[in-house]
Amino acid sequence: MGIYSIVDSRAYNSLNMVVNEFNQSIPKKSFRNQQVELDGQKLGLEKMKASYKTINKWMGRIYIFRWNFSIKDCKPTQDITISLKYSGDILSKRKSKPSFTSNQNDYLSAILNKDEDILSICQKNDFEKLTLSYSKKDNMWTIEVWPNYGDFIWILIPPIRYCRRPNQTEIEMTIQLFKKIGQYISRSEVSNVGMKQ
Repeated sequence: MGIYSIVDSRAYNSLNMVVNEFNQSIPKKSFRNQQVELDGQKLGLEKMKASYKTINKWMGRIYIFRWNFSIKDCKPTQDITISLKYSGDILSKRKSKPSFTSNQNDYLSAILNKDEDILSICQKNDFEKLTLSYSKKDNMWTIEVWPNYGDFIWILIPPIRYCRRPNQTEIEMTIQLFKKIGQYISRSEVSNVGMKQ
């Protein structure tokens, strides 16, 4: 077994460890193809999974933790992409506020931008990535979230191996965010996103 096979194995042990923290609300179904398949039924979410995006570095690897899930919706008439824009207070000299931008003139991004709970969660968690993409062909929203917990870092020289579990507050805020996104998309008045006026 090569060195990277050993590192991959340790990384996916860390992936399972992070996902286990959410087991009460998002139970695990299976582990295959280097990703954990989850049961998001309690939150109204489909095709839920947790996985790593692997980035090769000189003498090391970084595994970026990410959530993916889907929500069925037949009402929008066109493809839509909504993205969270936020650089984080650490990188900014001024206090910035998270906001959602869209490639369409849709209602969902406007509603997300008015929800102070969601904006507060995004600010406190400082997500590296949060996107909501609608495919008219599949009649499906796909949501991808890269939180600031769960990443696995391995460096050979100097020897470093690191993975941070989410704390209880982060777990609760993550669940709240997922639940709210699901509720907004499922509500009929919000599902008019992208519909012709």
